[in-house]
Amino acid sequence: MDFKGYFQGKSLIKTPRVGVHYEQKTTPDLLWCVAHVILDLIKDDLNRVFSDTDVRSSHIFNSLMQDYFSKPPQIEAENEYNKVSSYQLGILTFAGVLQQMSSRPKTYKVNAIEALEYIAVNDLNAVRFLGEYAEKLIQDNGLREVFENYRKNPNQSNHLLAKEVYWKWARTHTAVKGEDRKHTYRVFNKIFNVFCYKNRLPGEDASNITTGVCPYSFLIYNRENFRDKDMPGGMTRQQYDNEILSEVDTAGIVDTLERKSKDLVKKKYNNDSELRESRWGYAPNRVVEVHHMLPKHSYPQFSLSRENLIVLTPDQHRSFAHRGNYRTIDSAFQIICLKKKFEHIQVSLDVGDDFYNLKRFIQILNTCFNWILDENANAEQVGLALATI
Repeated sequence: MDFKGYFQGKSLIKTPRVGVHYEQKTTPDLLWCVAHVILDLIKDDLNRVFSDTDVRSSHIFNSLMQDYFSKPPQIEAENEYNKVSSYQLGILTFAGVLQQMSSRPKTYKVNAIEALEYIAVNDLNAVRFLGEYAEKLIQDNGLREVFENYRKNPNQSNHLLAKEVYWKWARTHTAVKGEDRKHTYRVFNKIFNVFCYKNRLPGEDASNITTGVCPYSFLIYNRENFRDKDMPGGMTRQQYDNEILSEVDTAGIVDTLERKSKDLVKKKYNNDSELRESRWGYAPNRVVEVHHMLPKHSYPQFSLSRENLIVLTPDQHRSFAHRGNYRTIDSAFQIICLKKKFEHIQVSLDVGDDFYNLKRFIQILNTCFNWILDENANAEQVGLALATI
């Protein structure tokens, strides 16, 4: 997708109280997430008019927010979810990808399906969009000179000059009130770092420019660079992007992430069952499958969680976990699996490999058994609770 060409015929001139030009939560990974949700909403009707509420009600949106971005359920973080969805819808509208159909409530229609489909492939495509968008925004709003000065001579002085000029521009052209610069500076950080990443310049971190090229991790909502964390040993970044992340294009976000979670759990246990007692039908040297202890069709919020995945042999999966019917769950065996998974979570916590999240496992237990166990409980307290069943 040629976004440079796409923006040539569009005006991104900002006037007060009209449109969202950029926000603190305008990031490539969040933009990718919302674009994918929109595509799912309109999959049966490309002309469908949808609302912000439709986006936030999507099971895909909620699944990604909790399992990909590690956010609590929407009911516990409504304001956070509102900002994530509304800001991405705002920038997509300002860029002409969406068209706002009404204001109360705000409803939208897709105006540029090719652009939306490209952004929805993955966050790398989304950052390509944001790079060209930021360049056009800077150009159309008279900010080119200070950004060009920084491009030619990337030092702290030119960085601070660009920030000051942006502040003065924002006071006139956006809804800034008073003299508090904090929010405006946060928005500047997002625009500035996308500009720097695109042009391979030092970025801004904690109000100072960095040594070396602005890293991708400075742009994303999940600041920890998840790509490096999960990248298999021996793979270059380019190989990982091409061979792993590109699968999102063909399989869809949730399916791809679920498969990735399953593969990581299999690999952790050397492609062998986690239940290796003969009484549970264990047979060595068998292919393995991954079982959702809380079924994904009933609990999609845990469908990607490693804490909800346990590796079993096919016989254990079919005969014990489902009693021959994949539409049912054997509750007694479910308890066996949860206790075994907890043993493995304890080992993970002891060695500090950060593979599992105890808080997420507690959420699974509370959901499964209708408990009210404190999510900040320690492993010993969780063990005592499990010992009662």
